[in-house]
Amino acid sequence: MKRRIVIADDDPLIISLIRLRLEMEDFEVFPARNGEEALSLIRGKKPVAAILDFQMPRKSGMDVLGAVKADPDTNKMPVMMLTGERDNDLVMRAMGAGAGDFILKPFQPDRLLERLNRMVQTSVRMATAAMPRHKSAPVWEL
Repeated sequence: MKRRIVIADDDPLIISLIRLRLEMEDFEVFPARNGEEALSLIRGKKPVAAILDFQMPRKSGMDVLGAVKADPDTNKMPVMMLTGERDNDLVMRAMGAGAGDFILKPFQPDRLLERLNRMVQTSVRMATAAMPRHKSAPVWEL
């Protein structure tokens, strides 16, 4: 079964680059060109993770991150933030709001994949450790 992921960026080239690399690793990629689309896809597709650009039309990546972490149905899903901004305050805000990782543009697709896999695996281990033994695994498990 393919692992689902939402990628949100207003730059179609960034989406294409990430999509190509992730599809080679058997991810099913759901692209979004703005924050509203991203949030709708996250709620509807129940992905294993999301990669969100900070600056997007309609809703920023931070707005989407806040909505994801405020919703009990999605708040355990790991989110990677993506930006070209070199701003430590931005990184600290994102991590404080619940981002699982943060990557700067330009990036190496293989490095993004490594960090994405690590972030998702960590999230799954934490969720599994916190679950009573008789319950089933979370929907975002790999």
